[in-house]
Amino acid sequence: MKSLVRGRGTGDDRWLARACAIAIGAAVAWTAESYESDLNVPRPAVLAVAPSAPPQPHRGSSRLVWIFVDGLRLDASRRMPVLNRLRTEGIDVVARSEFPTFSGPNYIAQASGIEPAASGALSNDYPGQVQLDSVFRRAKLSGRRTAILTTEDHDALLRVYPSWVDDVHVADPLDAVPTTDLLFVHVNYTDETAHDFGIRSTEYRAAVASVDDYIGRVVATLDPMRDVLVVSSDHGHLTEGGHGGTEPEVRRIPIVVWGAGVAPGGTRKVGRSRDVGPTIASLLGMGPLSHATGRPLVGGDEATVRQRAAVLELIGDPGRRPTNHLPLPILFAVGICALLARRARLTTRDLVTAPIYALCFTALLLATRTTSFSVSNLTAPFAIRVTTLCMVSAIAQLLVGGRSSVTPAAFVTSLAVLAVALVGAWQPLAPAVATFRFLPIPALTSLAFISLMTAAVGTPERKTAKGPLMAATERDSGADRYPPAQESEGVG
Repeated sequence: MKSLVRGRGTGDDRWLARACAIAIGAAVAWTAESYESDLNVPRPAVLAVAPSAPPQPHRGSSRLVWIFVDGLRLDASRRMPVLNRLRTEGIDVVARSEFPTFSGPNYIAQASGIEPAASGALSNDYPGQVQLDSVFRRAKLSGRRTAILTTEDHDALLRVYPSWVDDVHVADPLDAVPTTDLLFVHVNYTDETAHDFGIRSTEYRAAVASVDDYIGRVVATLDPMRDVLVVSSDHGHLTEGGHGGTEPEVRRIPIVVWGAGVAPGGTRKVGRSRDVGPTIASLLGMGPLSHATGRPLVGGDEATVRQRAAVLELIGDPGRRPTNHLPLPILFAVGICALLARRARLTTRDLVTAPIYALCFTALLLATRTTSFSVSNLTAPFAIRVTTLCMVSAIAQLLVGGRSSVTPAAFVTSLAVLAVALVGAWQPLAPAVATFRFLPIPALTSLAFISLMTAAVGTPERKTAKGPLMAATERDSGADRYPPAQESEGVG
């Protein structure tokens, strides 16, 4: 490693420098991919709350159907005739999705009644079964049968509460309405259509209309004097498609409650995504959810108030806590890039142009509106988008600074990424604007790219100045190996 620092090594040392750059690039790329899922907490602090009393045994034949329409924007839901009729006959809630506005965290928020900042579920890749209390657990404890109907075989939501779900049906919900005490229906093609075609497309409008028709067929199987229907969304979408961030069109979602226990008359309320679970528990008389911070939109009792107060007393306001996540590979990247820059043969031009890559990448992020979680939740298109920005920035670096400026550019970029990550680590778990929570992801990607680029173009070694003693030693050594030629004497 000494030759790596001093810049006086053999070809093997140059390969060592390349290997270090490749290793850092790979480690940072992996960190960018796992940045959000690394925030998940399998054992959140709220589990320390004393559980609420078990629900009373279920009697009767009442049903509750919960339709979870993935990616249904609030304004799109206002164009659904059947849903609008249910609004006038039940409760119409203008609600706010929880951050991050992904499906997994909001499904858990609704089923367990607690926001992601406190549940520990901060990405779609939650590791294993959730340990929180939920409407599925309370239903099972009360003797009810539970079922999930979903559109896809590998629905990530199936992994969340497997111990408390009796039946799983994988089919097109438009063709089936299973009969069970508590039925959860996940309609996903609205979200897929929004991603593929955008909100203003005919395809999205057709998907929303199909869901509305399905809701009408479900209502036809229910008795409003005994049964309940809850319709909710997990998040909205940008106009061009995308969610995860804190944009108003992404956060505003509909919740509609209709049927037994719901006063007719079209009550209009304001709520949160986390209010769905407490509302279902109240309507079914299953007692308060043990870990809920949400409020029932219908009913509620003293036990629910006390349980919620106990939860809030323990966890406070988790949304205001800083993220406190600084990936270690960033620190290693700064150190390795500093060593590589030290061994390089740098000119004034190299030093002056070193920030070009970082500045160009930042400008492109802003110009292409790539500064929100809402552009990142489809991994492959986002990766292609950010890689393209990296390539354009790298070309600018080479054109302005040349090949020898890449190594100092990597070092400058590593410092910039460290600064961004530090700011991101101080951001709250539930920020009002999620830009700084998101920026470490594209920043890490840019650092990974230029680290691999450094390995590809090489790290030119700097020339070491020779002192008088070294020069004299080399002269003496050269004199021993090559004695000076003798002048021939002339013949007189």
